[in-house]
Formats: sequence, C-alpha cells, structure tokens
Amino acid sequence: MKGYRKYFGKKILWFFLTLIFAFLLNFILPRMMPADPVSNIMSRTARGVQDAAVTQEMYKNYVKEFGLDKPMPVQFATYIKNAFKGDFGMSFSQYPRRVNDIVSSGILWTIALQLPAIIVGWLLGNILGALAAYIKKGFDKVLLPLSLFLSCVPAFGMAIILLSLF
Repeated sequence: MKGYRKYFGKKILWFFLTLIFAFLLNFILPRMMPADPVSNIMSRTARGVQDAAVTQEMYKNYVKEFGLDKPMPVQFATYIKNAFKGDFGMSFSQYPRRVNDIVSSGILWTIALQLPAIIVGWLLGNILGALAAYIKKGFDKVLLPLSLFLSCVPAFGMAIILLSLF
C-alpha cells in the first residue's frame, strides 16, 4: 500500500507542477512580447482622435480595464482566480469580445467534428483489436503497424480524413 501512495503522490505532484508551469507560461509569455496589446487596441479604436490628452486617457482606461496597472503578482493571482472561475476576460485581438464568447461560438463545430471521429476510431479500434486477437496469423502482423500509425493520428486529423472520405 505504501508503494501505491508514493506512486500516486508523485503523479499528483507532477500534475500540479505541470499545471502551475503551464499557467506561468500562459501568463508570462504574452507579457514578454515586444508589442503592447493596449497600444494595438488603441491603434484600432482611436483612429479619428486628434487630442493627445483624450488618447492618453483612453490608454489609461484600457490599462485599468485589463488590470495591467496592478503589480505582476496581483495580476497573476487575478489570472488564476478568474481561470478557475472560467472567466477568461476580454480578448486582446478581437476587443471588445470576451474570450468565453469566442470559444463558445466555435465549440459546437468542434464537437460536431470530434465526436464522430472519436466514436468511429473507438469502434474501429475495438473491432480490429478483437479480430487481431482472434485471427493470430498474418492479420496481426499487418494490423499492428497500422494501429500504431493510426494511434498517432489526433482526433481532429481523423475527422478531416473521415470528412474527405465520406
């Protein structure tokens, strides 16, 4: 029993370390980019504005709206809290759309592509695996490399293959 606890403890520890590392990368990398996302939004929204004071005020409002006026640790804590709540905020590239709206607009198409591919792949894999176990001579020697190849194809790739075949 002690070995199982140690094994699962290590697995859980690595899971959380990987999760923290992924959150850190997702938080830090956009902030290391040379371009400022607020300046990018300003270039699109303040095209007709001639007054520098108004432009500066707009810039400050956008910085405050995105929470970029706070220190990095506070920004990261807010990012983690909002991520666990499922609130991904405003999109930098498609401002003023929310990230949740962008993701939800494509989720039905994603499911429509993924679900049939997953079901067909599961059915074919189980049927061919049962046949390979039942017919042991040459069928298994052909099926093993084929199944190894097909297992490397991601579900979205299988969806594209199935769409082109049918």
